[in-house]
Parts: sequence; C-alpha cells; structure tokens
Amino acid sequence: MKVNKSGKTVLLAGCLLLWLPVLQAQRFKGELIAGFNATQVEGDMVAGYKKLGGNLGMGVMLPFQFNRKSDDKVWAVSMEMLFNQKGSHQRNNTGLTYSDSSRTEFFFDSVCKYDLRLNYVSIPVMLHYLDMHTGWTFGVGVAYNRLFGVQEVENGYRTTTSLSSGTYDLQELSVMLDVRFRIYRQLKLNFRYEYSMFPVRTRTFYFRDGMPVDPYVRKQYNNVLTLRMIYVFNEPKDAVYRNKQKH
Repeated sequence: MKVNKSGKTVLLAGCLLLWLPVLQAQRFKGELIAGFNATQVEGDMVAGYKKLGGNLGMGVMLPFQFNRKSDDKVWAVSMEMLFNQKGSHQRNNTGLTYSDSSRTEFFFDSVCKYDLRLNYVSIPVMLHYLDMHTGWTFGVGVAYNRLFGVQEVENGYRTTTSLSSGTYDLQELSVMLDVRFRIYRQLKLNFRYEYSMFPVRTRTFYFRDGMPVDPYVRKQYNNVLTLRMIYVFNEPKDAVYRNKQKH
C-alpha cells in the first residue's frame, strides 16, 4: 500500500492539530483517551480476537451544524493521535508446525504457537453524529497508521521479522466505525471497529496444520475491536444533559 505523503508530514500535522484547543478553546473539545484493543490478523491462519494491546492518546473534536438557526450541534469532526497496538496470538495446543519461516535461537516459548505484535502511531479522522434523544454518538472515518515496532514468534521461536525486513508494510490505511455514550458528565465509553483497507502483508504458506501442502498466497489485514474511556475537555452541557437536569 502506497501513501503519497510521508509519515513524518502526517505526524507533524497531527501534532499541530492537537494544539488547536489551546488556540480556539471556545470551539474545540479536547479528548484524553485510554483503552485496549482485541485484535486478529485476517489471512494469517490464526482465528479469534486473542491478541490484546493498548489504545492510548489524545484528540480534538469540532462540533458543527448544517442548520445555523439551531443551537444544537448534532454533527462533529474529530482527529486523534494514538499509540495503537495490533497483532495476533495462538497458544501451542497441538504441537503442530505453524510454518517454515526463519527463526532465531535466542528466544523460545514452548506454549506459543504464534504471536505477532504490531505497534502503530495512528491518526484517525472521523465524522460523528449525536443523537440528541439518547445522547449516543455514532461515527465513521479513516485512519493513517505508521508502524514503528514489530515482533513475531512462530513455534516458540522469535523470527527475523523487523521494520527493516520489509515483511510488513510500514504504512496502513484503515476504516473505522465508532459508537460512544456518556457515563457521567464528561466521561464517555467508546466502542470502535477498525479494519485495514489494504493488505499489511502478503505471505506464501507451505504448511497447513503442520502438513506440507502446495504453496498458497494469503493477503493479511488487521481486524480490531476497541473498548476505550474518553474524558472530554471544554465540553459544555449539551442539550441531552440540560434536559435531564430539568426533570
């Protein structure tokens, strides 16, 4: 997957945008984000959301409305900068060989059949809709992800996979679906689904369930479920909260 703009340029733009609440605090909402991912990699011959990772960072949100006569800002755009961990995991319950890839001898874990950890800096950009009757917020968007750390273990042995090996694409674009609701005042609970738009790796397999087979090629995609807590700064009491206070 090719991205025209360099990762450094995108990261710099994200850093600058995160400082906008300081300049325009009366318009923007700041967000402090902490949560975790349950992830898998489609196409790696390992099933299930078995790899846990962190989802931490900060963001900004700008509410707006299409009807200028209304005080209810039911739409918003947001941008975040996250430490975002993805990957895959499988315990060695069968003793079968996962694949025939290279390995190094300085690390061994007998109970691990396969383990992959991918560390990304992620910059999601999203469009949100606030349901003024329920207080739920629904969002859709895309994210630019820059890989800065990778570790892979097969059959208990750490492989030679690294950032410089070219095994995984250093840049990823993903699509996101987002749902959040208020827990108490400025604290919100957030559920998010993320999926790669393009393969993060293309791999040829020579074994299936430990038995040699004719080589076959699989394209691999990150598949992520996220649960997060979001604390919102500079958020006025919106219409939903005001209505509750009146009753």
